[in-house]
Amino acid sequence: MLAVAVGLACSGLLSPRLSLLADDSSQFLAALAATLACWITAARHSGEQRRWRLWMGAGCCGWALGQLVWSWYRLGGVGLPSPSPADVGYLTLPVFALGAIIALAADRSAPGVPWRYGGWVVTVLDGLMVTGALFVLTWATVLGPVVRAGATTKLAYSIAIAYPVTDLLLTVIVILLIGVSAVGNRWQLVVLGAGLFGLSVSDSIFAYLVAEGRASMPTAADAGFVAGLFLVALAALTPTGPGPAWVARPELRRGHLLLPYVPVAVMMVVVVVQHVRGGPVDNVQLVVETMVVALLVVRQGITLLQTAKVVGSRARLVLATDRTRRQLERDLHDGVQQRLISVALDVRRLEAGVPDGLGDLRRELAEVVAELNETVNEVRELSRGLHPAALTAGGLRPALNTLARRSAVPVRLDVELDGRQPEPVEVAAYYVVAEALTNVAKYAKAAHIDVRVCVRRNRLHLIVHDDGIGDADPKRGTGLTGLADRVEAIGGTLTLDSPPGQGTRLHADLPLNGSARAG
Repeated sequence: MLAVAVGLACSGLLSPRLSLLADDSSQFLAALAATLACWITAARHSGEQRRWRLWMGAGCCGWALGQLVWSWYRLGGVGLPSPSPADVGYLTLPVFALGAIIALAADRSAPGVPWRYGGWVVTVLDGLMVTGALFVLTWATVLGPVVRAGATTKLAYSIAIAYPVTDLLLTVIVILLIGVSAVGNRWQLVVLGAGLFGLSVSDSIFAYLVAEGRASMPTAADAGFVAGLFLVALAALTPTGPGPAWVARPELRRGHLLLPYVPVAVMMVVVVVQHVRGGPVDNVQLVVETMVVALLVVRQGITLLQTAKVVGSRARLVLATDRTRRQLERDLHDGVQQRLISVALDVRRLEAGVPDGLGDLRRELAEVVAELNETVNEVRELSRGLHPAALTAGGLRPALNTLARRSAVPVRLDVELDGRQPEPVEVAAYYVVAEALTNVAKYAKAAHIDVRVCVRRNRLHLIVHDDGIGDADPKRGTGLTGLADRVEAIGGTLTLDSPPGQGTRLHADLPLNGSARAG
């Protein structure tokens, strides 16, 4: 029915008054349909799915009331009644739509999907940045010259421009949320974003016509209002699908991080070109440009704080893991290993007391003792792999000496250290050397390895250099990626230089200040 009304209004078959009536009626009916779809389906849901429909229905209801007032003015002979009381009803839609988007974004239809409201702040800032940058681009190229020509009043244009700006802001926020939303409600966001975009298209045309001082708006230009509200109703009718457990998608997240900066960069280019060419820059453009830059600074500040928290949590996680490994090593050494040794001694005493006539029993007891000794050796190796006892007892120097003695490739060790170093530094350095020696023995075909450790300017420098075939690649699963994560978690860097045929050089640079405090 809505499509028929729009078609009749655009066909030219009706008189101007009937065409206007059909146009305004189709818009009102679309808003009414969206309102009813949101509120009726809200009764069938609970939680955030119910809440976002109630918010969106309230916004569409306000828009419908504004449309009634607008139609009364237009049928009374007023061309484009702006500003007017109808604007109050129209502008309720973006206000309530923002609440609906917040509720929909907070809906986690997939079990185990994390959501933090701190991420919502960044999303809103990104939306404001993109909207501001696009406004500057539009103002500098099209709208600014029209408004400066004095075709409309400042109040009329301020209200008119509020429509596409708020619609575009909501659309950008929805786009930013689609990639990080739960799978179950992603289609709702897609349809809702398409509806808001349709509204923004017609609102942009309306703002341009008001800026030019036009007395009427082409009927076809209202199609975005009808289509947009229809899509809002469709979003309310879209059911949520079952969502699997959350899966991280870092490549998509990186795209979302870069998305806000593209229009801001384009805005900067346009501003520079405008300045070089001596084009006019009015107060409106200057204010919006300043706001975009301020939002960019705030956004970067929040990003830095979030990054600092992530770095701190990663360091605490590494330290907690090392402490757990050390506790397991102690439990194995002081508990399981000692009990096995005690049992082996008891069995050996039983073996010694077996009479000479029971040779089979003595052999079986001897086999039990051998098995117990083999188990003790396996437990000892397991405990060394969890956390080296030599590192805990004597520090990095004796621990590296132990690694060098066990290495399948001869190692020349040069350690210039005075006393103990912070525990996280010692643990990281130990595992770097252990992994490097293992990789050399497996892949490098080297004749010898040089390991040098020294402290320069309050930083521990660790270099492992072999004379093997080189061409080492961390992406081939040599364990270097995990080592880099460990080193970076305490503020250090890990550098690999491995030209083909010239050996491999691994350099770890670890800070000594604050390394003992994880985060």
